[in-house]
Amino acid sequence: MSLADCVYALCNNDICILPTETVYGLACSAFSVEAIKKVYDLKGRPSTNPLIVHTIDHESGGDISFTNEYSKQLADVFWPGPLTFILPKKESVPDQITAGLGTVAIRSPSHPVFRKVLDQVSLPIAAPSANPSNKLSPTKCQDAIAAFGKNCPPFLDGGQCDIGIESTVLDLTSPSPSILRLGPITKEAIENALGIQVQYHGNILNKPKKINSYQSPGQALKHYSPNTPLFLYSTLEQMLQSNEIKENDVVILPTSKLVIQLPVKSCSELYLSLTGDPKEITKNLFQTLNEADKLKRKRIHAALYQSDHGILSAVNDRLRRAATERF
Repeated sequence: MSLADCVYALCNNDICILPTETVYGLACSAFSVEAIKKVYDLKGRPSTNPLIVHTIDHESGGDISFTNEYSKQLADVFWPGPLTFILPKKESVPDQITAGLGTVAIRSPSHPVFRKVLDQVSLPIAAPSANPSNKLSPTKCQDAIAAFGKNCPPFLDGGQCDIGIESTVLDLTSPSPSILRLGPITKEAIENALGIQVQYHGNILNKPKKINSYQSPGQALKHYSPNTPLFLYSTLEQMLQSNEIKENDVVILPTSKLVIQLPVKSCSELYLSLTGDPKEITKNLFQTLNEADKLKRKRIHAALYQSDHGILSAVNDRLRRAATERF
């Protein structure tokens, strides 16, 4: 597909797949109710789950939201990049994109292909992850294409996404900013930029199972899930001592440098990194879960990281939401 195909789709009430630095997105004009409906329909996404709107910069973000001093401060540090703001929306933003809420999620992506499209269409672009709702986010174009099969819209291949998980989402609608979704921009980095404490009430086990509308994408208890059941352990040691691992299962390990003895010799091993570097683990998380899924084994086994600070806290969040069983 070509850039022109995607630009034409966005300008004519249609949809396409675009790369971002986080994951691939299923994109549409943020002003086209017809195109927004196509995104929800193709993904099978609940109408209670809002979309993130992508803009070229903070100034253009002010065309669709009421920006403030916090958003300006943070945009100066982190935009373009993987930080999303929740702000009061302006009337031009369709209710369908915000799950009927009075707020809108905005960010400015850094991927050069996405920015080129933004520049050419001169429109804000809504783009949730390019996959069926609640399934694994694609970090390679081929996985997005496979996810939609014969219904796949026009697409642009921008290679593997550099970051590999979705943006951090920060609610800026009250005097005390709060993180709604963990991501690549850490709580500590945001606090350093603002000079104030940022809230995060993120234990998903304490969240209600049903709500009217989510403030942000990525808040569902079950999300980012492979088709193969994922068994999640509190620690690597607990996983390696488990009697739950059987023949024809897949075990995901943090680094190939580990010298370990798996409880079952005939299961497959996949590694998130060569070195154990947190950024490498994050970049490869969804891709590795996708690879494990394609093996079509009975179960996938993975462990949480002991460090729940920095970017690994976002990795743990994705694993918790993806899990079928937690130990």
